[in-house]
Amino acid sequence: MRRSISLGLVLWGVLSLVCLVAADPPPPVTGRPSTTNKQPLVVGAWLRSGSREPLRQLIVIVATQVKAYNEISAFSYTVERDGTLTANDPVNDAVLVDFARANNIRVIPTVSSTWDSSHIAAILKNPKPRAEHINAIMQVARSPLIDGIDIDYENLPPDARQPFSDFIGALAFYLHSEGKTLSVTVPAKVRSDDAGTLTRFADYAALGQVADQIRVMAYEYHGRTGTPAPNAPLWWIRQVMSYTISQVPHEKVILGIHLYGYDWGPKETTALWWNDVQSLKQRYDGQEHYLASDERGSVGETVLTYWTPRHSLCPPAFYDCAPNMLDKHTVFFVDARYVAEAWKIVKEMQLGGMVMWRPGGEDPQIWQVIN
Repeated sequence: MRRSISLGLVLWGVLSLVCLVAADPPPPVTGRPSTTNKQPLVVGAWLRSGSREPLRQLIVIVATQVKAYNEISAFSYTVERDGTLTANDPVNDAVLVDFARANNIRVIPTVSSTWDSSHIAAILKNPKPRAEHINAIMQVARSPLIDGIDIDYENLPPDARQPFSDFIGALAFYLHSEGKTLSVTVPAKVRSDDAGTLTRFADYAALGQVADQIRVMAYEYHGRTGTPAPNAPLWWIRQVMSYTISQVPHEKVILGIHLYGYDWGPKETTALWWNDVQSLKQRYDGQEHYLASDERGSVGETVLTYWTPRHSLCPPAFYDCAPNMLDKHTVFFVDARYVAEAWKIVKEMQLGGMVMWRPGGEDPQIWQVIN
């Protein structure tokens, strides 16, 4: 195991990759077919280290359901301002990669931007930094331990649309020449001229011509701002997928779903896993309601309502408190019923599969649905 981990560290644990300048490759051929043969439906997950995961070990999350996954993407690298990459958690990743390879799970590390993506746009618009950035990614991709690369650059401005498409085309050219695959993670939208400013950079049709997977983040239709509401109602997911397969070959489309919930309290809205929600329900005697549909169609999310004491003057048995001494909380979250309905969409629309953000505290019944 020590030798295996050391090898992973050598190949993955480069904290600041030094890039060589290279010319951009020739433009990719329009309509280039995928380099992969027909594959089973993808069951994958985006994974990220964090203090809430057991000992920060992503392998613990994967190992418990190893028979369910056939693809994983850890958030392994972040793009720096000069286009080089920083390895986020090389030790954790090395163990995860070893485990995945031993269990025939495809490893496709995610290269991601920070919330401020202005430097990404600048890199993509200039040939020399773009070439150096591609070289940095290829240094990672050439590892024999991984199967491809997932690009997740978010919050790019609308004028980055063509530079981003050109970058993805060039990167696909190099990855395919090395026998590796390219996944591109994109924000969800329901039309090409979608009103969301942060979705316009993603040209689904152009990206779908050259990438092997288009992973659509079909969540945050209603985020943590505003009043309580479903995060990603099923009727909206169907709209997103219908538009996507009108632009991208359906077998390349991977539906990205959320496994977290939002708790709207009196002062702030916090993100929770399913097991957090269950703890709150038990502790505060919360009331749960499955929202099967609304006026626009199927929803599939669950609502939990509970009350907490406002301050220390309220006794421990806070149900005896006066109403004005309690604060109301409304939680929208998803469970196995939601995942089952999302999986039906994958099958009905003949998509390439589903990827989840992010396992670690989800409803355990989800895995019975998937298996």
